[in-house]
Amino acid sequence: MTNSPAYDQQLAINSYWDLVGGKSFLPGTVNAADRFARASYNLKTAAPLKDRRAALASVFSQVRAISTPLGMSDPEKPNIASTLWRTVAEHDHRRYYFDSVINPSVFWVDLKDFDLSEGRRRRRWD
Repeated sequence: MTNSPAYDQQLAINSYWDLVGGKSFLPGTVNAADRFARASYNLKTAAPLKDRRAALASVFSQVRAISTPLGMSDPEKPNIASTLWRTVAEHDHRRYYFDSVINPSVFWVDLKDFDLSEGRRRRRWD
């Protein structure tokens, strides 16, 4: 997921980078379209991993590679701002991971430990 331009425009821009290939170079700015192109290339070329832990590490590696560095922003382009956190959902195991750029550690929540059925009262984690 990136900021503007809209998804259909991202795909159109990305079609150019599909033609370029990516092995020689990829766009490297913090603009959303460049980050989208890098993410798309990484996803297409990453080896599928069967080991769950290695696969999770690969996903985090790819997400970190397209994040906007802390402290980087452009007042003329308000949609470009530092990445403050990243999340990864592991659907099969009902686990949700959080990665803060301020705290260099990943923590997770096992959603299977919570009753998320309709009608349950809301809960908040401190």
